[in-house]
Order: sequence, then C-alpha cells, then structure tokens
Amino acid sequence: MKKKLSTALMIIATVFVVGFCSVYMTREFTKAENFSGMSDMWSLFVFNDTTEHALFHEVNPDDFVAAPYPVRGDSLLSVNGLTASQKNYFSLFGTDTPRGEEFEIVFSHEGSLFTTTIATHTIPAALKIQVWVMIILRTLIVFGLIVVGLWGFIRQPFSTAVLTLSLFCFTMALQFTVTISSISDVYADFHLPMPFIIVVYILSAFTAALWLKLQLLFPARNSVYDKHKVLYNLLIFLPVVIIASLTFFKPVENFLPINILSTLMLVLGYILLVRNYRRTSVFLEKRQTRLVLLGSGPGLLIYVLFAWFMQFFNESFSDLPVVSRMLVVNIVFLMILTIPVSLGYAFSKYRLLQVEGRLRRGTRFLAVNILLLAVFAGTLWAVGELVLENIGIYSRTPVLVLGVVLAFFFMGLQRQIRHKIEEYFYPERTKLRMLMKDFLASSLVRTEGGKFWEELEKKLSDGLSAEKIYPVLRVSGKEFFAVDLCEPAPFSPGDEFVRRLESKDNPLLFDEMIASGKISLSQEQKDWFVERKSAILLPLVTTSGLLGFLVISCKTNGEDFTSEELDLLQNLSAQTALVAENLELLGEKLEMKKLEEQLRVARNIQQGLLPGEIPDVPGLEISALIRFCLDVAGDYYDIIPLEDGRVVLSIGDVSGKGVGAALLMANLQASLRTAQAMGASLSESAARINNLVYENTPSDMFITFFMICIDPVNKRLRYVNAGHNPPLLIGNDGRRKMLTRGGLLFGVVEDTAYEEGEVTLRDGDMILMYTDGVSEAMNSNDEEFGEKQIAHIVIRNRELPLDELLALIEKKVSIFHGSSSYADDFTLLAARSVSVLSRSSLTRTAVSTRHPQVR
Repeated sequence: MKKKLSTALMIIATVFVVGFCSVYMTREFTKAENFSGMSDMWSLFVFNDTTEHALFHEVNPDDFVAAPYPVRGDSLLSVNGLTASQKNYFSLFGTDTPRGEEFEIVFSHEGSLFTTTIATHTIPAALKIQVWVMIILRTLIVFGLIVVGLWGFIRQPFSTAVLTLSLFCFTMALQFTVTISSISDVYADFHLPMPFIIVVYILSAFTAALWLKLQLLFPARNSVYDKHKVLYNLLIFLPVVIIASLTFFKPVENFLPINILSTLMLVLGYILLVRNYRRTSVFLEKRQTRLVLLGSGPGLLIYVLFAWFMQFFNESFSDLPVVSRMLVVNIVFLMILTIPVSLGYAFSKYRLLQVEGRLRRGTRFLAVNILLLAVFAGTLWAVGELVLENIGIYSRTPVLVLGVVLAFFFMGLQRQIRHKIEEYFYPERTKLRMLMKDFLASSLVRTEGGKFWEELEKKLSDGLSAEKIYPVLRVSGKEFFAVDLCEPAPFSPGDEFVRRLESKDNPLLFDEMIASGKISLSQEQKDWFVERKSAILLPLVTTSGLLGFLVISCKTNGEDFTSEELDLLQNLSAQTALVAENLELLGEKLEMKKLEEQLRVARNIQQGLLPGEIPDVPGLEISALIRFCLDVAGDYYDIIPLEDGRVVLSIGDVSGKGVGAALLMANLQASLRTAQAMGASLSESAARINNLVYENTPSDMFITFFMICIDPVNKRLRYVNAGHNPPLLIGNDGRRKMLTRGGLLFGVVEDTAYEEGEVTLRDGDMILMYTDGVSEAMNSNDEEFGEKQIAHIVIRNRELPLDELLALIEKKVSIFHGSSSYADDFTLLAARSVSVLSRSSLTRTAVSTRHPQVR
C-alpha cells in the first residue's frame, strides 16, 4: 500500500512539474521570439507603475536620427504625444512595428526639456544572441533536471535515495523555471496566475532540504539516519515548511530567510558529500561522490553566491549594460548545466571517470580562456584608452589590428598553458604518455607479435602500477578469443559482450559495467574477469572490426585509476589496435608467403605427375591441354601405355578446387596406375577407385571420371564413364557419338558396379575428352559455352592436327568468356586413330607447359 501511494504521488508530481515547466518555458520562448522579432528603440528604460515617465538606463545612439541625445538618468516624458508609461510605450512598439518608423520623443535633462526624433530598428545582434543563449541554457537545465528525475523514478521507483534524487531534480527544475527571468513579462503572449506562481516558489524552496537529505542516502545509506529517520526528516523539512508558509503572506521580494536556510542546507549537504567521499573504500562509490562533487558542487556554489549577490547588490548589477548582465547570467547557467549531467551519470554508475575527465578538462579550458580573455580585454583597453589617445590617435583601426594579432597569439597560447598545467599537476602521466608514444612509434616496424604484447604489458604495468595486463585477441580464422593467442578465453564473436565492445572506442571500468548492467556477461565470463582482478577493459577496434581487448588488472598499491589515466588509455586504444592489426597482417603475409611456397612446390609436383611428354603410340595421334584456375588443380588427365601396345587415357574432375582436390586427384592417379599394372579391367579399376574415394573422403567430395582403353592395332576401344561429361567420338565422316556407359561418379555410393562400353574404330575417328571448365565457361550474360559449340568446332575442324584443334577450342572459349582467366580448371584430351604408316610421319605433341592462371 505504501509503495502504491508513493508511486501515485510521484506520478502526480511528475505530471505537475512537466506540465508547469512546459507551459512556463513556452511562455518564455514567446517572450524571446517577440523581443527579437520586434522593431523598437533599443535604448533601455526603467518604467515605474506610479509615474507617467521612464528613466533612461542605457542610451543607444543608433536610435536617434539627430541630436540632441539623452544620457543615462534622463527622464523620457512622452513618445509620439503619449505619456511614457509602460502601457503607452508598448502600444507603440511591438512585433508589428515596421523598421525605420520615426517617432518624436520628449525627454528631460537636468530640468530642461528636449525634443528629438528616434527611428526604430531591429534588435542588436549581440543582444539577440545573449537572449537566445540564455533561454536555451535555461531550457536545457530545466528539462535536463526533469529527465534525470524521471529516469531515476522509472528505473528504481521504490528506492528512497532515487526518489529523493527525483524530487530534488523536480524542485530544482521548478526553481530555475520561475527565477532569473530572461526578459520582461510584457513581451509574453500569455500570463500565469500569480497565486499559482507563488505555490511553485514555495515548492522550489524544498530544493536545498532535498539536497541535504540526498547526501544522507548517497552513495550508501547513513546508518545514523536509518536509526532516527523521523527526527532527521523533521529537522530537515520543518524549517522549510515554516519559512515558506511565512513567506507566502509577505512580499515576494523578501527572499532573505529562504536564502539563509537554503545556503545553510546546501553547505551542510556539501560537507556530508565530502565526508562520504573520504570515508568510503569502494572505488565505485568514490567515483560517484567525486563526480557529484566536481559536477554539482561548483554549480550549486555559483548559484548560491549569485543569489546572495543579487540579494545585496541587485542595484549595482542592474547598473551594468544589459549585454554584460546577460553574459554573467549565461556563464552561471553554463556552470549549473553540469548538475543534471553529473547526477545522471553518478546514479547510473556508468562512465563515471570519462565524465569526470571531461569536467576537469572543461574546467581547465574555461579557466585558462577566461584568464586570457581578461588579459586580451585589458590589453585592448589599455591600448585604446591610454596609449592611442595620449599620442593623439583617435582611429580604432590600430585597436582592431591589435585585436586580430592578439587573437591568433592567444589561440596557440591557451593550448600551451593547458599542457603546462597538466605537466605540472600530473608529471607521471605526462611521462607515461611520452613513453607509450615512443613505444608505439617504434612498434610500427615490429614483426614479432609476441614481443610487442610482452613489452606493452611491461610498460603499462609499470606506468599504471597494474598487477597484470592480459591481451585477449581474436584468433585469426577461428571463432574464438585467446590470451596472448594461446590461452583460450570464454568469448566468441556472437556474444553480447563482444558485440557491444565492437561499438566502443573508450575504456570500460569492470565494476561500473557490472553495477550499471549496461553490458551483460555470462557467469563464466564474469568469473573469468574476477579471477584476474580485472579493473579496465580496453577495446582494440579498427575499421576492420574488433581485434580484441586488453584486460588491465587492479593497481598494486590498492588505489583506483584516475580520469587522466583513462584518457591516456583511450588515446592508446586506437594506436595499439593499429599496431596489432599491422602485426596481424604481417603475420598473415608471412603465412601467405609460406603457403605460396608450399603451393609452388605442390604445383611443381602436380605438374610432374601429369604426362610431361605424349608417349609415342603407333596408330594413335594424342594431344592434351590443361589450365589451372588456382595454383593447383582438381582436374586431371593421364596417358598410360600398356605392354601389349594398348594405351589407357583418362580424365577426371574433383569437386572443389585447391590443395584438397589436387591431393585427391594425385591419389586417384596412383590408384589407376596400380590397378592397370595389376591387369585389372576398366570396370574393376572403376569399382576399386570408387570404394577408395568413398571410404577416405568427406561426403561432400566426389569425382567425375572417364577412362578409355584403346587397342590401335585392332581398332578396338573400351571405356567407362563415371558421371563425367560424355566425351565426343567424331567419325571421319563427321558423325558424332556420346560415350555415356559406365556408372555413378566416384565417392557417392559404396560397392557400385560399372559397365564397360565398346566401340570399333576406323582411321580418322577422333575422341575428344574435356572437363566442365570448358563446357560451362560463361560469358557476361551468364550463358554457358556448351557442349554443342564444342562439337560444332570439332566437326568443322576435324582435319586439323590435334594440338591446333585444342588450341582453337581454347581460343574460342576465351573469346566467349571474355578473358583467359577461368573460374574452373580447364582440361582437354584428344586421340585420333590413324594408320600405322601415317602415324610414323607425325611428330609428337607435347603437353602445354603454360603457367596456371590464378584467380
């Protein structure tokens, strides 16, 4: 019941705060839009509701067509014949007043009346910029606080600390909504009831009380507070209720009691925050409190000081030019803007050191630039007001030239000053940065990956005082990670952890990652990190993806890492990843060279297995041609002369390409030659080879094969086709026949029987055997060369010597394909029956020794 009630109240509070702030800030935007869009005289006035005139607060000479000109403190009596009341003034000047319209005004100077003419013009650029910067910063602060409060409530609706944070953010948002108005209310399109505004003022008075209570709960609950919660809550909230109630019945301008109470509570809360930081021994809690100290502390301090300044020096502040006043307020707003950012990150427990580092760098940058800006302005004033006027030069051109020169000088100077400050306050980190820079620069020419990681580990361990550095690298070509590429680690590319690392380029603190739940780990992975005392995970990411990550253990001195060290590691990440990638590519290149050497040897061996010279077989003309698409081929042919004058020709094609296919084809050749040496028939040889391939190769590998035994004396031909492209038997009269008898291709079914085919030859009959690299060669339209074209070429050119015929087929295929580089191995083997007498006059045709084409 209690939880439901608190949830309902928080929902009501959220709706009220979001609604009120949205309406109020919309009203502020209408004021800014009307103010910057109207044509007016931009001399500024102080209107008094009890009088019919206004006082000149600032005088802009651009308003006046001609003299006389008023000065500050003069009284504006009438404009265009109307008395200078606020109502009359804004009835003349509005968003519909055209630019350049002239009005006659009457003003009083030291008791004398003067009449002059003013001409309307648009808002000066400097004033317009300040107005819109102010309204934008104020909006960012208000809705930034609302978002942090709403986020905390949604994430942990029943946590007392988070509910207190949400209420603190809501009341502070209300306070910034109704205080420090940027422009007069007369420019607004609509107005809100004053009692409603007073209620919001009272609610915003609880901001300091909620801040104080928050420090009793953050980053861990105070044990004394838990024992006396009722008493503490009365002491914190009762004075606010009393003073706010009394203020409700007094003039709204009387903020002194609330200022005193708010300042007291904010200071006490800040003291408690410092105490919490010093007492906690948990690194995560230290980072949380330190971030709030750095992010919220200065903003709240400046806000309090500004409130007290306005309490006692409001008139003096009002005497400043309006642009200067707005600039001061914008600087205050800029500092306050860090409050919602730091609170949001502190309670999310994520990227605390990164945000802290940015706040530190931003503070140093702002301090240096404010100092240089003061020197810059002082130098220009001294030159313009003292030197030039004393020597009689009244032109501002020298001042302008000097300003440009100083601007270029200060641009480089501010960077050098920040570096000097860093070297002075953090000398050991500067030394480590230079050490790592030199090491990485020298590592760009390294060739030993193991030595690089060993030296990197040593330098990081020494520079960061870390116990151990573990390089967890992705093993090339394998789907897992390993420490130093040898010890397996429980990570794989499909893990959520690895996928999230791929999108990171900044170091991750292990305890923040676990506490925030931003990246989930398996129990095995979590145990692996804990076992190694992991503190920081440094992703190594390049354009090619995640190479791995460095695991940096806790420090040997028991201290936490600092934001400056984390910045150093973030800069180191990309450089280390680049060196690691270069080492990996170099290693792959060396491996590639070794592989190329091995392939060269394999290619030489495979070419040595092919017939280097066509044997002289009386009664036959034989020619062959083979092209490799890779260094080694899966295509094969062989010519085996038998003792009785017969000859066995064979051609085959292993599924796939490369080394595996070449090794299988070499075994096939050895098996066939062994079977023929033992006097086995073609069908017996085919059955033995099929079983050998079936038993000793993977199921996805098979061989298409054709072998033929020719008796050139008796003109007899026997053959077996094991699933190969049917060779062409072209008669001397041009008729063709497909040699198809045989059986299944090798390696598919065990104990397959093969049928032999038999043909009688005549002189001039020719047999052409080829692999599918010839018939299936494709052109740019994905059309195959085809068996019909092969047959057509052979029939029309059957009288050519075989070596010329095979060269012609190759040429035709190359023209059709568009190049001589093929996607598959390319083999042709041909034999022609001739008479013994004519055969003796033929020269031998050697096997082509052209180098294989590599794709």
